[in-house]
Amino acid sequence: MPGLDLISQWLAGYPAGGERLLSMVGIEVHWFILQYVLGLPLLAVVAEALWLRSGDEDWKRLSRTLAKGFVAVFAVGAATGTASEFGLVLLWPNLTEAAGRYIYFPLYMEIFAFIMEGAFIYLYYYAERRMSPKVHLVVGLLAMAGAWYSASMILSVNSFMQSPANVVANYDPSTGSWAPPDVLLYVPTQIAQALDPNKLSAVGIRILGSGAGDVTVAIPSGLVRTLMAEAFSGKTVAESTLAAVATPEAAQAIGSVPLKAVLDQIVAHTIERAGIFQITFMSGGYLATLMHALGAAVTVSSFTVAGAYALRILRSSAEDPDSEYFRKALKFASTFALVAIALQGTALGHAMGSAVAKHNPEKFAAMEGTSSQIVSLPDSLGLGGLIRGVMPALSYGSPDAKIPNYDDIDPDYRPPLLVHYMYYVKIGLGVLLGLIGLLLAISAWRGSKANWILWLTAISPAIAHVTSFLGWGTRELGRKPWAIYGIMDVQTELTINPPPAWQLAAVALYLALMLALLLAAVYVFLWRRR
Repeated sequence: MPGLDLISQWLAGYPAGGERLLSMVGIEVHWFILQYVLGLPLLAVVAEALWLRSGDEDWKRLSRTLAKGFVAVFAVGAATGTASEFGLVLLWPNLTEAAGRYIYFPLYMEIFAFIMEGAFIYLYYYAERRMSPKVHLVVGLLAMAGAWYSASMILSVNSFMQSPANVVANYDPSTGSWAPPDVLLYVPTQIAQALDPNKLSAVGIRILGSGAGDVTVAIPSGLVRTLMAEAFSGKTVAESTLAAVATPEAAQAIGSVPLKAVLDQIVAHTIERAGIFQITFMSGGYLATLMHALGAAVTVSSFTVAGAYALRILRSSAEDPDSEYFRKALKFASTFALVAIALQGTALGHAMGSAVAKHNPEKFAAMEGTSSQIVSLPDSLGLGGLIRGVMPALSYGSPDAKIPNYDDIDPDYRPPLLVHYMYYVKIGLGVLLGLIGLLLAISAWRGSKANWILWLTAISPAIAHVTSFLGWGTRELGRKPWAIYGIMDVQTELTINPPPAWQLAAVALYLALMLALLLAAVYVFLWRRR
């Protein structure tokens, strides 16, 4: 079966299939919860603001219920986040070392963000009677700001891994020509003098300029990947590829020096020269990533709240004294859901897609399925011509631009083609979710009591979660074979002592159990104790 073949290609065709699968489970469980930590505070403070403006106690009740929701999920979210971080340390120690050494700033600042969100989230819920309504609203805004601040720090690291600021993709959309990406580095003069310019040119290293204390070079990403692998395997300069481009005198003088020590000086100097903020917050697509992730969180949260109140209406009678409150809450959530999914599918989705096309052309080729190896999903649905006509203008701003051809890309740089199906199924579900949101909002504002619309609303949270999962799956699977695009591959980041399959399965089961227990707790805390 083609689908199974593509999954097999992803698991077996790239290193560490089991470890990658466990990381996906851990991160997706955490993201399942994190969406509510990011989305529910916004809904809660807006509902509270409506109460302050109107004096309608139903808005206060809704705000209090939503606050219960994110208080419940925050604690388990912190636990799953910690588990995911330990998984990164244990399974991918070389990646963790590189991140801690070179892009430490957002990871360090995330600690303060976590303290901020934790403090204000619990103040917002448990200290409400000790503060005035307006102060309480400000505390809610600070709780939301803390959660979003935390997300912005973590996503800056993820964006660095997707497309580092000093890695330049080599794709020309006007001609369709592709070449491996280059890594821009500032090499200290002392190290640069040990390298032979003629040998550098022979391996594709270009000298871009020189300044006080360093030389600016563009190094092919394939060479950087080799050097990183050699460095983390413990090789010395004499045992490494670097010796092939050094002068004979330098190769003899520093042959016994660990390669990692030399690379560390180059990378540390590059970060100092470029600036830590440039490296960590100017990665390709960082702002688009942040806004798209926050949009996904608000979308999932809104549809979940709408689905919950739709079920309340279905299970209550017309004489229920709470029926009017349920319908008011449904109208509120449906409006949020419609606005959120509309922004996701237009402005935020467009910004994200354009960033991928510009900074990760290999991933973009996989997403669009431009390969003779598969039948493109749009082609199978009769939409291939329409997509190929519109996509160049959407991605590159010109209808004459060319989409990268997957088959023209060096096999060592190709992401798995499974990405294509994940991406287009996500797009299809996103369109479906948008139609549900529109139908729901119209029916809620008109006061429709049609049961089929309520049942459709009740299942919409599951559709929203699957859509979000496929979005993250597209992003992360599309990064392969890289751990850090253009710099470090998956094999290099992997531990030298990988755990057996049964341990990976046991941890995945534990994470799934934590999620199941959370759902049960939320059911008791929110549904039965309303």
